[in-house]
Amino acid sequence: MLKRYKNILVINTFGIGDVLFSTPMVRALKKSIPDSRINFMCNERCRYLIQSNRDIDNVIVFEKDRYREALRRSKIEFIREIFKLVKIIRNSKYDLAIDLSLGYQISLLLKLLGIKKRIGFNYRNRGRFLTSKLDINGFNDKHVIETYLDILGLIGISDVSRKNLELSLSLEFTKWADDFSHKNKLDTQRLIGIAPGGGKSWGRYSIYRRWSPQSFSYVAKKLSEKEENLFFLLFGSEEEKDLCRVIKVELGPKAIDLCGELSLAKSIALIKRCELMLCNDGGILHIAVSQDIKSISIFGPVDDKTYGPYPPSDNHKVMKAENVNCRPCYKSFKHKICETHDCLKKIDPDDVLRLAEESLGL
Repeated sequence: MLKRYKNILVINTFGIGDVLFSTPMVRALKKSIPDSRINFMCNERCRYLIQSNRDIDNVIVFEKDRYREALRRSKIEFIREIFKLVKIIRNSKYDLAIDLSLGYQISLLLKLLGIKKRIGFNYRNRGRFLTSKLDINGFNDKHVIETYLDILGLIGISDVSRKNLELSLSLEFTKWADDFSHKNKLDTQRLIGIAPGGGKSWGRYSIYRRWSPQSFSYVAKKLSEKEENLFFLLFGSEEEKDLCRVIKVELGPKAIDLCGELSLAKSIALIKRCELMLCNDGGILHIAVSQDIKSISIFGPVDDKTYGPYPPSDNHKVMKAENVNCRPCYKSFKHKICETHDCLKKIDPDDVLRLAEESLGL
């Protein structure tokens, strides 16, 4: 018989895609225990993904860099920051914690705070402070969403009928997007989003998951020549400005370069207005999927069956190099250091163009 937990804490301190991947699990949890209060711990940037989620009561921000910086300044400041977090967790009197962090530090803290039921993954024996756990060596063989849902089996929940990503925004950002569109005369345009980066999760190795900005430029330019009413919005982080600049130079007045200019919430609000998103695999892809915006995504070293659009749909097309035997090489959170980048270089821009034309009905 399913225990009726009263106060539940879900912890996912990873990036945009991973946090969105955990929303079907949260929905199933709330459906099975509707009287429960569910709080969600994530990093600062991802709070906008879930703070309007109807299944989540409160968001707790856990920023690893904040604690590292505090420790660098002084041990006393670090201890103060830890005690702030301890107070927040203790005051909520959780009787269940679902730790998706894949580490041992948070689950150790939860144990010391007396949370009796702590479930999660045992990756490299890092789940030793959990009371119930699933052994994994990475996210392989099936989609991350399905692996997250498997966690619920540890507390007797197996009825999961809906697996769509959940992402809602407050009216404040919807209004901001309305004003932005009016100001830039975009109301009558067919908007296409382009994200030539891949997010921050790979750091200095991000180049291994990026199709070239010149290839994105080629596809966008050819599309703009087929229909005058197309307009392009370029998305990305501050670190990806050089990528977006290449595309902006090619498209000129037919594009607005938003790279590094918007908060995540404002980016989401504009992505919702796009008809199609052209992107590499990464967080922006999954934002588009969550908003039911058509997408064409480029997958190089990463397996789309594990990290791709989900649930599968004809609206979300994945382009990958089928004739490259070494892909996908990203396994168990590691990838090969590659000199050729064949899995990206062998993706023909004309093939991507044909998919885009099909999606847009051109």
